[in-house]
Amino acid sequence: MNFFRDERGQTSILVAASLLCLCGMAGLAVDVGTMFRAKRILQTAADAGAVAGTAELYYGDWAAAAQAAAAQNGVTDGTHGYTVVVNNPPTSGVHIGSTKYVEVIATQAAPTFFMKLFHITSMNVNARAVAGNGPGNACILTLDASGNDIGLSGSGDLMMQDCGILVNSASSNGLTISNNANLTAQSIGIVGGYTGGTTGNLNPTPVTGVAPGADPLAGRLTKPTFNPATCLADPHPNPGPGVTVTLGPATATGTVCYNGLSASGSGTVNLNPGLYIINGGFSQSGSVQLAQTPGTGQASGTGTTFYLAAPNGSLSLTGSGALNIVAPNDSLCPTCTPNPYNGILFYQDPNDTNSMKVGGSNGSTMSGIFYAPNASLSLAGSSGANFNVDLVVSTLGLAGTNNLSNYAKINKDTPLTAPRVVE
Repeated sequence: MNFFRDERGQTSILVAASLLCLCGMAGLAVDVGTMFRAKRILQTAADAGAVAGTAELYYGDWAAAAQAAAAQNGVTDGTHGYTVVVNNPPTSGVHIGSTKYVEVIATQAAPTFFMKLFHITSMNVNARAVAGNGPGNACILTLDASGNDIGLSGSGDLMMQDCGILVNSASSNGLTISNNANLTAQSIGIVGGYTGGTTGNLNPTPVTGVAPGADPLAGRLTKPTFNPATCLADPHPNPGPGVTVTLGPATATGTVCYNGLSASGSGTVNLNPGLYIINGGFSQSGSVQLAQTPGTGQASGTGTTFYLAAPNGSLSLTGSGALNIVAPNDSLCPTCTPNPYNGILFYQDPNDTNSMKVGGSNGSTMSGIFYAPNASLSLAGSSGANFNVDLVVSTLGLAGTNNLSNYAKINKDTPLTAPRVVE
């Protein structure tokens, strides 16, 4: 009976049992930690893949781009137990069925270590990401890689408080500003440097040495084809006081080609919505007003796009009359056939280097994107003008008071976008 009452060695048994439990818990912790690490790797790869795929939506290689980005982040489909599935449109979530989004689902049969004692050799870990295009961070982008890209002189002011400015010039004077001028934006980034300006008239202080931005519309716009021999002669509208002349396509989705368009006089030139191919100069002088045909424009989503053809296309809207013209806006008519020039107000052929000059007298309203990747734009605004415009140009010169607002505010489907994760 004393054998059963002998308590010697019980501590050893308890310690051995405790050690077994502790080792099991440690093993479980190691395996759980391994799963969390695998999850983090998969999520990083899925996020990168979704963003890369979205960036290539307009070019058709979204699946390959997503797979490549996932591989660059350590997750290659078909290796080490990884599976990467790319979907457009997403197959689940709040954006299911929308072709504007790319979904990436990354999965791995992650090996276990201590859990093999319980015959669990691997566990499936997965991550999912959905990305879509949203408004870009830069509403003004100057593409010239050298020299003075943006110049504000005299009393020239630029207010772009709800969006950023990116200057691609690597020169020390990529942006120049005189002491009487003012520039305010959400952000100002310059590849090179800037000259002039103080804390008071440069807000915020520019960040120098940033990476250059790519042309966000390169390859996304198709040049319209036309035969110069069939273009209409310059109609030279010259309405007198109180007189209105109407020009343009017969339908909102139509096209008209003019061998130049020079409006003058003191009346109004109404522009029907559609695509205007200008094979020559487009100018406004005197006090003539350029306006959308009543009932079109921002209220309906229909608008005008002016394509300035190479090599003689040019723009000079410098008269004292108001400019009330807007670009097509697909966001106002989601059931309509998408317009290939949605959001584009002025599109100057990349092979055309003629300068663009635009003024904005009191009462002017302009909405859309100025796209002239190899041409300079001179913008002379007025405090009474309302410009919802984004600018993608080679260089930019500013005079007068230019109060600009982010075009994405009125067109959520703007083509100037940046991919971002939304799920």
